Amino acid sequence: MTDFSSLGLTNGGNAGELVLFWQAPDHDIAAVQTAIDGIPARVAEREAERAAAAAERRAREEAAAAAEAQRIADLIARARDEATRSLNDRRWSWARRVDVDEAQGLLQRPDLDVADATRLLSLVERASKNVARSEVKLATMHAGERSLAERPEIRTLALEAVHLITADDADWATLENNRGWSKSSTIDGHVLDALPELNVAQASHALRLLRIHHKQLPRTLVEQMFALA
Repeated sequence: MTDFSSLGLTNGGNAGELVLFWQAPDHDIAAVQTAIDGIPARVAEREAERAAAAAERRAREEAAAAAEAQRIADLIARARDEATRSLNDRRWSWARRVDVDEAQGLLQRPDLDVADATRLLSLVERASKNVARSEVKLATMHAGERSLAERPEIRTLALEAVHLITADDADWATLENNRGWSKSSTIDGHVLDALPELNVAQASHALRLLRIHHKQLPRTLVEQMFALA
């Protein structure tokens, strides 16, 4: 903005009063007039700058709001996908029936919010941790079955037997029907079933479980596995 005092103009009014100016006789009146005439353009320029700044601020706010809305939509979609996939593919890893019921209830809602999605993901994580704990346990040798588990042919038979019992575990140990794995062994049994082959430690745990569930297996298979014992 132009400094009018440099042109010989001095504000002689008080706030709320008529603004008066005086000028020294030796000042250039044309320069003063030019400065005065330029006021509307400068005002318009300042207004345009303010409008541009406000528009930029609104654009940033709208972009941030859109990004947050997309983040929430992605979170909800991921929660639905992960929970659905876990329940469909690894229902056996959901050790607690109440967790299954809660997750299924959330999935039926058409309007999940952030809290619902976060809860779904926490339930999926709980099921994943059940699997992780089982994998750690199965990686540690069960000493009582070591001698049998060290034999390759026994490990092959043990995996075959695991497949047979898992095939009868469609209820994931939720029913007392003497079929499939028990509640305490269903996660371990399914983890073993998913393996392409058993190492010695894994086979030692498989044999331990198969001793408990041997009545569900063909007698010849049981005798082949445990005869040497």
